[in-house]
Amino acid sequence: MASIAPFIGAIFMAETQKHLGEFKSIFAKELTPELAGSYVASLVEALGGQDQPLETLVQKGVALHEYVGETLYGPLIVGYVNWVEAMCGNMDHTGPVFFALRDAAPLQVAAKVLWQGKDIYPVDVYANRPMLNIEDEIDPQWAKANSNVVKYLGMLGLAQMKNVVWADTGAWGTVVKALKVGILHHADFYPLFLYSHNPYIPGYLNGLLAKCGIEDSFGEVLNDSVECVFPQPHIRPLDVVQANGSWQVQLETSGYLSQKWGQAALSGVQKAAVRVLSGQPIEDEQSALLQLKALSSKAKSTGQWTGVLPTNTPTWSKGQEFLDDWPEDLLP
Repeated sequence: MASIAPFIGAIFMAETQKHLGEFKSIFAKELTPELAGSYVASLVEALGGQDQPLETLVQKGVALHEYVGETLYGPLIVGYVNWVEAMCGNMDHTGPVFFALRDAAPLQVAAKVLWQGKDIYPVDVYANRPMLNIEDEIDPQWAKANSNVVKYLGMLGLAQMKNVVWADTGAWGTVVKALKVGILHHADFYPLFLYSHNPYIPGYLNGLLAKCGIEDSFGEVLNDSVECVFPQPHIRPLDVVQANGSWQVQLETSGYLSQKWGQAALSGVQKAAVRVLSGQPIEDEQSALLQLKALSSKAKSTGQWTGVLPTNTPTWSKGQEFLDDWPEDLLP
């Protein structure tokens, strides 16, 4: 009687490949299909290849993403959160700081730990380009207006606030401009980006890159890399709906690998923040940044997965036009 082991093995491999295909398709909408394909291929190779049972691959990926969240990006994310706190102190701001999800999830996770008992606190908010009818150049079919966004943001109290502090990864400020012009025209609006392509919006990495003597454009590579190493448990939301008497963002669960590895990466950031809160040392920000730059160079020269992309996604073709039209008095 012929062994059924090869048949069972083929089923396991097919399941693994199915989830990897789903994982890559999600990244394609964020990075472009070419960069997504090379990133996922190098990641899978680093995890031992796709010819292994799914759960074996998953567990290897969980350990790797938790390490990346804690050790590679944790020091920079902690540094960003401390920088936001200092900026809030400079403007005498107390109360909520709105973290723009999904991309700012790792920043928000660290803030929840580091701001315990302080006079500022993180608040989750969804307000992406499609929800505000801004076309996404990489994935333009996602652009979709939703008038309920105003009701959702109003429910969070934004309509009553005189000062709004907004934490996000960056980089151009298309969402910032749409929010200020269309919804927050009554308030002083303070966006604080991880990396800023916009001279009117402060960026944490911009100053750190200058201190380390690294070209400013590397901030783009890091911003795109954060999207990769923190895969999102939810697909980018498009709709706001009314449920249980309130306006809520309609979230759709992402792929299996995105959920597992995304949560692991966030757990790593949380561990880094807890270490800082408890007085344990972590790598300083400048050393962490220099290491990430070296890892990006290694990825570029070898094609290996290092936790940092070798290059960034194509720079927005209308970026300079957008900045030329930016009203200089839009923000404080």
